[in-house]
Amino acid sequence: MNIINVGYDSTNYYVLADSSPKLLVDVGFPGTLPKLQHQCKRMGIALPDIKYLLITHYHPDHAGLAQELKRIGLKLILIDMQREAVPLLRTHMKPEQHYVEIALDDNIDLTIEDSRAFLGKLGIQGEIIATPGHSDDSVTLILDEGTAFTGDLPHPMMLSEDMTAARESWNKIRARGVKTVYPGHGSVWRLE
Repeated sequence: MNIINVGYDSTNYYVLADSSPKLLVDVGFPGTLPKLQHQCKRMGIALPDIKYLLITHYHPDHAGLAQELKRIGLKLILIDMQREAVPLLRTHMKPEQHYVEIALDDNIDLTIEDSRAFLGKLGIQGEIIATPGHSDDSVTLILDEGTAFTGDLPHPMMLSEDMTAARESWNKIRARGVKTVYPGHGSVWRLE
């Protein structure tokens, strides 16, 4: 699986592709669609060719463009435990950002338990797991090859004693044999 970073403005967004783009993990702030289109074009990807979108957590820099992308044909994979966070996203937005609210009735509703089978149909070997620690709605995409897309889950070296949820999330990630981490911000790193 090719992993292509199409991020901008200090946030990473990843396209998973083989012979064609399959999945976009996270998107940017509302109003930044031209930046995403430019980054995709630079990397040889036509944004409408990407079929699916997965959001690691519903904060403005990771989900702000979701509805705009749905309008150009991407299908949003909405994990059941994230559903309540979607309407709260608007509370983080300023009017000048022109946020387009994410509709809840036209997504691919998916449970964590069904994620492996769904991803398999896309040709992606892996699963989505709940990884609270940055926010209660945080999820991580884990590929069987040992790669994880963790969004804003705090780095294990940055965890304080009271960050129990994040610590437990990293334990779940390690238990699945992850060696390479693709974070929402910063460089790719190795999990030892």
